[in-house]
Amino acid sequence: MKMLLTMFEHSFGVSQKSGKAYSMASLSAHFQASDFKKEGYTREVRGYEQAPVEVAESAIPKLKEMTYPCLADVVTGSRLTREGGKNIVVLVVENVTSWAALVPQPAKQ
Repeated sequence: MKMLLTMFEHSFGVSQKSGKAYSMASLSAHFQASDFKKEGYTREVRGYEQAPVEVAESAIPKLKEMTYPCLADVVTGSRLTREGGKNIVVLVVENVTSWAALVPQPAKQ
């Protein structure tokens, strides 16, 4: 699946309260927006809209190597969660197979 990725964040450490190690990652992913039409209503959309995705631990090393924004081919899975009393399917990025930077990056000093 191809995604426009604009930001990756990884926080990790040891909890001061419990003493347990933690690792949390977030990814800003965008998909091509689509028009919607029904009787009496039309929604025309151009560009990309952000969509919620989660990051599997297996994808973190590759996501750390990449520069953002980029277009990436990703391997995804899904998991079921409950939100507001309803079952919601959440997209999970499990791996990145290829990617291309969209903006030239400054040289590291």
